[in-house]
Amino acid sequence: MKKKNEYLSVWKTSKRLERNYERILKVVQNQFFQAIANQDNVNEMINVLKVLSRQDSFETYCQELALKMVTSVYRKTEGNWRKAAEQNTKGHDIYEAIKKEKQNVLIENTIKKLIEQNAYYIKTLPLEIASDMTKYIEKETAKGRRAEELAQEIKKRFPEKSNANAKCIARTEVSKAQSALTRARAETLNIQWYIWRTSQDERVRNAHKHMEGVLINWKDPPSPEQLSKSKYQYGKYHAGEIFNCRCYAEPIVDIRLIKFPCKVYYNGRIVKMKKAEFLKIM
Repeated sequence: MKKKNEYLSVWKTSKRLERNYERILKVVQNQFFQAIANQDNVNEMINVLKVLSRQDSFETYCQELALKMVTSVYRKTEGNWRKAAEQNTKGHDIYEAIKKEKQNVLIENTIKKLIEQNAYYIKTLPLEIASDMTKYIEKETAKGRRAEELAQEIKKRFPEKSNANAKCIARTEVSKAQSALTRARAETLNIQWYIWRTSQDERVRNAHKHMEGVLINWKDPPSPEQLSKSKYQYGKYHAGEIFNCRCYAEPIVDIRLIKFPCKVYYNGRIVKMKKAEFLKIM
């Protein structure tokens, strides 16, 4: 049992990487609030944020921060596969694939896409803050409040609100990056299935609780909300790909680690399968 637990922990999303990215985003956002600290006009505050988002130097900065985060996740997932290689029969194939990754177009394109996505998210942070400010100002002025009063309130309330948002973005984007890189390596090794894992605590969202231990094909993502008949619908996605999700994908590198019969997502449903049944569709 100890070996199995160690294997499971290999694939968990790194809390350290989440905290590092969260810290980076908070630093960036605090720079925005420092830039408007001396402004007493709400319209000027919003204008400053918009100007910042269009600066070439800021765009370069965003690319550098995104590259740093994606590179960290890339190294972490590489370590995941190395540890997995030590514990199963496909070890040699995994090591060889890792050695050739610089020539792997799928992984290279995945990394580029992740950098572009995260650079875009960081770049739009000042615009999102400006948009939130605009909505707040419109709502409060409709109540008869003065703009001068709102400017001081925004300086106090919005940094805290934005820091909470940074935590959600960090958790979501690190998790999505890990899921994407895990998938790219799995497909390179022709590993088409993974096990959906949750954090298995009281904070797991209801739609994900019944996904724990379910075998999923990378080419056929489920809709957890639809399967659980939730009133919320977010479409189809893989473990770790939805906002604020702490789930992760555990690639089926060695089928001997699976205890049959087990739950399998197949043809839009979760069904129980014996090993012989699963091997037919694997």
